[in-house]
Amino acid sequence: MAREYCFPALLSFGYEGGRLWVANFVGLHGCWVEGEERDDVIARASPVLREYLRCCDEAGITIPEAPDADELRQLNIGEVLQVRAVI
Repeated sequence: MAREYCFPALLSFGYEGGRLWVANFVGLHGCWVEGEERDDVIARASPVLREYLRCCDEAGITIPEAPDADELRQLNIGEVLQVRAVI
């Protein structure tokens, strides 16, 4: 049976020898997506989240509760995206 998840990701822009956008999934150790274009990173966020969660599920790793996106926004540490994935 398919399950839907929604996790916040912090989107930020930086430089690493060029242009680099990164979306880090808060609370999911090692789960992020990066690229040269903001829209590309946003478009790839859901497939990356889906694959991460699928791997956790198959390995029997407990998927943590998603942090509250509104609380992250109040911290003002970056743009907060709500990313959905179905596994």
